[in-house]
Amino acid sequence: MGELLVDADVIDEHQLAIALAEQKRTGGKLGRILIDLGLSTEEAISRALASQTGVEHIDLDAAEIEPAATERVDEAIARRHQLIAVRFEGTQLLVAMANPTDIVAIDAVERATDLFVRVVSASRRQILRAIDRAYRSQAQHESGFETALRHAMSEIEDGGDAGSRGAIAALMEEVMTLAMRDDATDIHLEPDENVVRVRFRVDGEMRAGPTMAVALQAPLVARVKVLADLDLAETRVPQDGKIRFAYQNRKVDMRVSTFPAVTGESVVIRVLDRGRRKISLETLGFSDDQIETLRRIASRPNGLMLAAGPTGSGKSTTLYALLAQVNSSVRKIITLEDPVEYDLPLVTQCQINERAGLTFAAGLRSILRHDPDVILVGEMRDSETAGMALRAALTGHFVFSTLHTNDAVRTISRLRDMGVEPFLIASCLVAVVGQRLVRLVCTHCAAEYEPRDDELHAVGIEPGGAGSFKIGKGCDRCHGTGTQGREALFEVLEVGPEIAQLIGRDAAVDEIEAVARSAGLRSFREVAQERAAAGVIPLEEVARVTVEH
Repeated sequence: MGELLVDADVIDEHQLAIALAEQKRTGGKLGRILIDLGLSTEEAISRALASQTGVEHIDLDAAEIEPAATERVDEAIARRHQLIAVRFEGTQLLVAMANPTDIVAIDAVERATDLFVRVVSASRRQILRAIDRAYRSQAQHESGFETALRHAMSEIEDGGDAGSRGAIAALMEEVMTLAMRDDATDIHLEPDENVVRVRFRVDGEMRAGPTMAVALQAPLVARVKVLADLDLAETRVPQDGKIRFAYQNRKVDMRVSTFPAVTGESVVIRVLDRGRRKISLETLGFSDDQIETLRRIASRPNGLMLAAGPTGSGKSTTLYALLAQVNSSVRKIITLEDPVEYDLPLVTQCQINERAGLTFAAGLRSILRHDPDVILVGEMRDSETAGMALRAALTGHFVFSTLHTNDAVRTISRLRDMGVEPFLIASCLVAVVGQRLVRLVCTHCAAEYEPRDDELHAVGIEPGGAGSFKIGKGCDRCHGTGTQGREALFEVLEVGPEIAQLIGRDAAVDEIEAVARSAGLRSFREVAQERAAAGVIPLEEVARVTVEH
């Protein structure tokens, strides 16, 4: 299977070696390991296997599924064999299967329907979503939640230990399941005087979830604390923890943060589901030229590379993709993270614990005594950490880190503001990756759109130019928003000799930016304008995430 995926350009030899080493350690299935490590996706593996077996592969998220077809196949058969009846084709039944070579499953469908089955391939994740849509309507989803809510309220009235109550546990599991179905990145449990509100962050926007009685607030928070192994008795200070949640036969990591508010403890749960997409430079949205530049820079023996952008812009994901480029059995890689979001093979990962005195600066001092080749510092939070990271880069290590800045060029002035000497920046900094996340037009309800001249002027686009602008009309797939999914916009600033010289003599940011632009640096706004003109993102996204300097 590994050789097949390499031949199909799904993974490369280096990534296969990492996965095989992890398989040897855990004894797991290679496909599952590739997905869990973020080296591939179910979709990519499914397509490659379909190609090998000569079976057509379809995108179930975009396909129209005929209710009459699914009614011919019992839900128990569909779930047991991970398949979905798509449509009738004359006297045949088109069936999408996660494993198109499963003769037992094909025979079960043919005996149940008295129809000849034509098999197509689809990813297991898409099939499970399609089964949910076909056999369980949204009303039924809500009915399941309402049932759990009713049982939880009854249990509250009966009393008992809040964190271990069965119905409370089922209710919290239902909340997390709803979040997974909506592809939410965050779950917010927000207490009010009279109710506790659940909200989900989907594609960067907050969306309303269920509202429950305020009597459930403390038990739900207690249940989260039990799952995350937090102190149930401590309600006065923030706490952080981690949950591993079982969803559709896979494990999903969730990062938990509690915060004491006037009306009770607020909880935010960050969903860290690598199964949603492959973490690689190619899938993150870098251009071919940017990928070539980053690979060349990351192969250097020493230097500092920064991912820059606001909170929630995907900086950590970019660092993981860059680590995947340098990860190998011949390099010692150590990370300092707060928190450790994903487990990485062949990497020594360290969780920051400020209460115990393990800060980024303290951890970095210790790391240098462990003979690393590559160091990842999750965030430069202060001048001490920044100075130590640059000195580590100066003494023969390659260092990755993140910084909160507006764009790639202004990262240099931010380092100056943190007290790092210009000569040290010029000597160590090799590249800065600036990034923003933008929402995508929903492909299921996208329609051609002709923007007005004033709308184009507002985002710096001259009217009359070529373009194929699109807008989402709103549908069930995107919950009426017109947008579904996000992609990243990138600025890649390579610090060559000319820019390093400007940094060393403490040149103004505008002067550095002018040289960088002449060397090929493209701004967020330019990239966003192109994506909007191509109909990939809504026009208003250009104004929302970019500004003219």
